[in-house]
Order: sequence, then structure tokens, then C-alpha cells
Amino acid sequence: MAIAITLLILNVHIDTGYAAAHGLLRALNHEWPAYLAYITAFLTIAIMWLNHHALFDKITEVDKSLAWTNLALLFTISVLPFPTSVVAQYLRAGGTDAKVAVSFYGLLSMVNGFAWLGSWVHLARCPDLLHPPYDAAYARRERSRTGFGVATYGVATAVAWLAPIVALLLFLAMAVFYAVTSSGSRLATEEPDTSSGVDASAVEERR
Repeated sequence: MAIAITLLILNVHIDTGYAAAHGLLRALNHEWPAYLAYITAFLTIAIMWLNHHALFDKITEVDKSLAWTNLALLFTISVLPFPTSVVAQYLRAGGTDAKVAVSFYGLLSMVNGFAWLGSWVHLARCPDLLHPPYDAAYARRERSRTGFGVATYGVATAVAWLAPIVALLLFLAMAVFYAVTSSGSRLATEEPDTSSGVDASAVEERR
């Protein structure tokens, strides 16, 4: 993932011909699509790293199916610099090319989301791979959280055909969402003990 993040910056460069004709300041401003694409992709990969770390902290054993979904995940991350470069190159042009570029980025994001989803679907079926107290119910909640992301990427990809910049901002918003929730869903809390007619948590609070 560190290599993929490093490669992203190679998509940011100054058009020397434009700079010679209009000056460096205008040339720097002219590259705003590359900056937006870089920030979106950088945050996306960085947050994938956080979520990937959190995922494997919860896993006690990796079987063949989980290994394959992890390889699929790493594949989509490794190729992310390519659609990022396409967005940086064609977003400024507008028209059909900009729509195709952002849609291409969105399709890869969806494939990446399906790789995450496959991991949690498998863990929901095989909760013995998880460290206690994580269980099948927890995996199902994470599956829903990941499914929400896949659906949102699909919506953003469709929006790209109407407003590419809006779609790119939706991808950025999803990166923020997964940053905020990178530690995963909360574990289900135990019900308070009311067998004696006294709320144990209330007693503990009074102490």
C-alpha cells in the first residue's frame, strides 16, 4: 500500500509548455484536477490501510478463501494509481472524457468494495476465524457497513455521467466515512443484569 501511495504523486506534474505560455502560477492553478484526484486517491488508500489493519487485528486464522479475497483487495489497491492518472489527465477537459475517467475510477472503487465485502461475507459464515469477542453478528454488521460503501460507489459512478466533479467529491466523502469508522462497528453490549430488580450499572455508577 505504501508503494501505491508513493506512485500517486507521479500523476502530479506541471505542463511546462503551459507554464512557458502563461506563467508558473497559472500553470500551478491549471493542475487542480491532478490535485483533487491525488487527494482523493491518497486518502482512499490510506484509509484502506487503516481498515485493513483493523480487519486483520480481529482475525485469528487465515484460510484459503480469506487469502484470496485479501489478494483481490491488494490487487485493486495496487492498480488505483492508474485510474487516478486518467482522472488527473481528463477531468479538466470536461465532456465525455471526464465522465469516462471518473466512471472508470468509480468502477475500480466498486471492485475494491466487493473485495472487502467478500472478506466479511466469508467471516460471517466462518466466525471461528475471528478473535473473541468478535463473532458472526459482528461480521454481519461489518458486511452491512461495507455493502453501504459499495452501493454508494455505484451511485457515485452513475452520477459521474452527469457531474464528474460531484462524483469525485462523493468518493472523497466515502473516504472520510471509512476514516471515521476505520476501527469497525461497535461490539454488542451486554444487557444489564435485572434479575435482582436492581440495575447493576446504576449501582456501579453510584459507587
